[in-house]
Amino acid sequence: MIKYLSQIEADTITEQPVKIEFEFENKESVPEGKDPGNSIVICPITVRTWFRIRPLLLQIDKEDLGKLVHNSGEVSNDLPEIMDKYSDLILDIVCLGIHNKKSDPPIWFREVLMDNSTWEDMRILLNAVIYRIGFFPFCNSITTLQNVSPLKTETEIIAVQNLTSWQASQKQDS
Repeated sequence: MIKYLSQIEADTITEQPVKIEFEFENKESVPEGKDPGNSIVICPITVRTWFRIRPLLLQIDKEDLGKLVHNSGEVSNDLPEIMDKYSDLILDIVCLGIHNKKSDPPIWFREVLMDNSTWEDMRILLNAVIYRIGFFPFCNSITTLQNVSPLKTETEIIAVQNLTSWQASQKQDS
């Protein structure tokens, strides 16, 4: 699991798409002429898609999101309840992340995904979308920088005060 997560993180940093093998066994909701294939490819999320996904993610309680999106490989015992509580939000986030375009995701794909996914599939797809945003590598790099930062708390407070006074002087100049 650690090797897999490291690979996903490396793919995110290098902006590589992630390909997830996926069996679409129940093809009743697939419109004629459409083929979902045998995998789902999630490309790095564009800024436009991020702005569409962000308000949806903010509707999920922080604690619940932490149980849905994680690095440990352990599945929370209350995952079914959490997935049920946020089912429409999670489906919307996953569809937006997979589609990752200016237009809305096709309704037929949403239906096909619902007909062919388990809760665990949705959790995996959600995690893949979150990784494609670059969330974890960004947070990990910020945490690392904070841990090795030569700045002390007092220096950081002075920097914030200087920034505040600079912003005030900019408003006066306007």
